[in-house]
Amino acid sequence: MLKKTAFVFALSVMMIPMYPSVGMCWHHPASNYHHSHGYHGDDALWWGLGALLLGTFIVTASQPPPPPPPAPPVVYVQPPTQVYTSPPYVPPGMCRWERFRLDGYGRMVLDQYGQPVKEYTIGSCQYPPY
Repeated sequence: MLKKTAFVFALSVMMIPMYPSVGMCWHHPASNYHHSHGYHGDDALWWGLGALLLGTFIVTASQPPPPPPPAPPVVYVQPPTQVYTSPPYVPPGMCRWERFRLDGYGRMVLDQYGQPVKEYTIGSCQYPPY
Protein backbone atom coordinates (compact mmCIF):
# COMPACT_ATOMS: atom_id res chain seq x y z
CA MET A 1 0.00 0.00 0.00
CA LEU A 2 2.80 2.42 0.89
CA LYS A 3 4.70 1.57 -2.30
CA LYS A 4 1.59 2.22 -4.40
CA THR A 5 0.92 5.51 -2.60
CA ALA A 6 4.50 6.70 -3.14
CA PHE A 7 4.37 5.72 -6.81
CA VAL A 8 1.09 7.57 -7.45
CA PHE A 9 2.37 10.62 -5.57
CA ALA A 10 5.65 10.71 -7.50
CA LEU A 11 3.80 10.31 -10.79
CA SER A 12 1.41 13.11 -9.83
CA VAL A 13 4.29 15.45 -8.92
CA MET A 14 5.90 14.79 -12.29
CA MET A 15 2.60 15.68 -14.01
CA ILE A 16 2.37 19.16 -12.36
CA PRO A 17 4.12 21.02 -15.23
CA MET A 18 1.55 19.64 -17.67
CA TYR A 19 -1.36 21.17 -15.71
CA PRO A 20 -0.56 24.84 -15.04
CA SER A 21 -3.00 26.78 -12.90
CA VAL A 22 -3.98 30.45 -12.93
CA GLY A 23 -2.10 31.01 -9.68
CA MET A 24 1.17 29.97 -11.28
CA CYS A 25 0.82 32.51 -14.10
CA TRP A 26 1.90 36.13 -14.11
CA HIS A 27 -0.86 38.70 -14.01
CA HIS A 28 -1.37 42.36 -13.24
CA PRO A 29 -0.77 43.46 -9.68
CA ALA A 30 -3.91 43.38 -7.60
CA SER A 31 -4.69 45.57 -4.61
CA ASN A 32 -2.13 46.92 -2.15
CA TYR A 33 -2.42 43.71 -0.11
CA HIS A 34 -0.25 41.70 -2.51
CA HIS A 35 3.14 43.35 -2.93
CA SER A 36 5.00 40.39 -4.35
CA HIS A 37 6.26 40.41 -7.91
CA GLY A 38 2.92 40.39 -9.61
CA TYR A 39 1.66 37.00 -8.53
CA HIS A 40 -0.06 35.50 -5.49
CA GLY A 41 3.04 34.18 -3.77
CA ASP A 42 2.53 30.59 -4.90
CA ASP A 43 -0.71 30.20 -2.93
CA ALA A 44 -2.25 28.21 -5.75
CA LEU A 45 0.84 26.02 -5.95
CA TRP A 46 0.54 25.06 -2.27
CA TRP A 47 -3.22 24.51 -2.60
CA GLY A 48 -2.57 22.36 -5.66
CA LEU A 49 0.12 20.31 -3.94
CA GLY A 50 -2.11 19.85 -0.89
CA ALA A 51 -5.00 18.73 -3.07
CA LEU A 52 -2.65 16.45 -4.97
CA LEU A 53 -1.48 14.85 -1.74
CA LEU A 54 -5.03 14.48 -0.43
CA GLY A 55 -6.21 13.08 -3.76
CA THR A 56 -3.35 10.60 -3.78
CA PHE A 57 -4.39 9.22 -0.41
CA ILE A 58 -8.05 9.09 -1.41
CA VAL A 59 -7.29 7.21 -4.63
CA THR A 60 -5.01 4.68 -2.95
CA ALA A 61 -7.47 4.17 -0.09
CA SER A 62 -10.30 3.48 -2.53
CA GLN A 63 -8.40 0.71 -4.28
CA PRO A 64 -9.55 -2.81 -3.36
CA PRO A 65 -7.26 -4.70 -1.01
CA PRO A 66 -5.00 -7.36 -2.51
CA PRO A 67 -6.37 -10.90 -2.52
CA PRO A 68 -5.41 -13.11 0.41
CA PRO A 69 -2.54 -15.53 -0.12
CA PRO A 70 -3.54 -19.02 -1.22
CA ALA A 71 -4.07 -21.63 1.45
CA PRO A 72 -1.17 -24.01 2.01
CA PRO A 73 -1.59 -27.38 0.32
CA VAL A 74 -3.08 -30.17 2.39
CA VAL A 75 -0.71 -33.06 2.96
CA TYR A 76 -2.07 -36.36 4.20
CA VAL A 77 0.35 -38.50 6.19
CA GLN A 78 0.05 -41.73 8.06
CA PRO A 79 -0.58 -41.43 11.78
CA PRO A 80 2.61 -41.61 13.84
CA THR A 81 3.71 -45.01 15.06
CA GLN A 82 3.19 -45.68 18.76
CA VAL A 83 6.63 -45.84 20.36
CA TYR A 84 7.29 -47.44 23.77
CA THR A 85 10.35 -47.06 25.99
CA SER A 86 9.99 -50.53 27.52
CA PRO A 87 9.08 -53.81 25.78
CA PRO A 88 5.28 -53.75 25.33
CA TYR A 89 2.81 -56.63 25.38
CA VAL A 90 2.55 -58.16 21.90
CA PRO A 91 -0.90 -59.38 20.84
CA PRO A 92 -1.13 -62.57 18.75
CA GLY A 93 -0.44 -62.07 15.04
CA MET A 94 1.71 -58.96 15.64
CA CYS A 95 5.45 -58.52 16.08
CA ARG A 96 7.53 -56.31 18.34
CA TRP A 97 10.05 -54.12 16.57
CA GLU A 98 12.93 -52.42 18.33
CA ARG A 99 15.54 -49.90 17.29
CA PHE A 100 18.18 -47.73 18.90
CA ARG A 101 17.14 -44.17 19.59
CA LEU A 102 19.17 -41.55 17.66
CA ASP A 103 19.73 -37.86 18.34
CA GLY A 104 19.50 -35.07 15.75
CA TYR A 105 23.01 -35.87 14.45
CA GLY A 106 22.40 -39.60 13.91
CA ARG A 107 24.30 -40.71 17.03
CA MET A 108 22.90 -43.21 19.53
CA VAL A 109 21.37 -41.78 22.69
CA LEU A 110 22.87 -43.29 25.84
CA ASP A 111 21.22 -43.72 29.23
CA GLN A 112 22.80 -42.81 32.56
CA TYR A 113 24.79 -46.07 32.59
CA GLY A 114 26.22 -45.62 29.09
CA GLN A 115 23.95 -48.19 27.45
CA PRO A 116 22.16 -47.31 24.19
CA VAL A 117 18.47 -46.50 24.60
CA LYS A 118 16.05 -48.70 22.62
CA GLU A 119 12.61 -47.86 21.30
CA TYR A 120 9.93 -50.49 20.86
CA THR A 121 6.81 -50.57 18.74
CA ILE A 122 4.21 -53.10 17.66
CA GLY A 123 3.38 -53.68 14.02
CA SER A 124 2.93 -56.15 11.21
CA CYS A 125 5.44 -58.97 10.90
CA GLN A 126 5.66 -58.48 7.11
CA TYR A 127 7.41 -55.08 7.05
CA PRO A 128 8.96 -52.71 9.61
CA PRO A 129 6.74 -49.87 10.85
CA TYR A 130 9.34 -47.14 10.39
